Amino acid sequence: MIRSARAQSRKVRKLLRSLGDTDETAALADRFRQTTRRLERANLDEEAVEHYRQLTLAFHDLNLLIQEAFYSERLK
Repeated sequence: MIRSARAQSRKVRKLLRSLGDTDETAALADRFRQTTRRLERANLDEEAVEHYRQLTLAFHDLNLLIQEAFYSERLK
């Protein structure tokens, strides 16, 4: 589970970098929110739109993975 979460977080970081976010010190959730706000104001080309689509899905998958692995047991 940890290996999967790490792999997914690497994917999210790579996509964030492809969209211009290089702040490796900030939390991924903060970086995702900042990137989303920045891109909402930008005129995106098709490549950026595709990268953002991939980022949104990858970030969602990471959140689900973390929730299932670490929080679902608490709810039982």
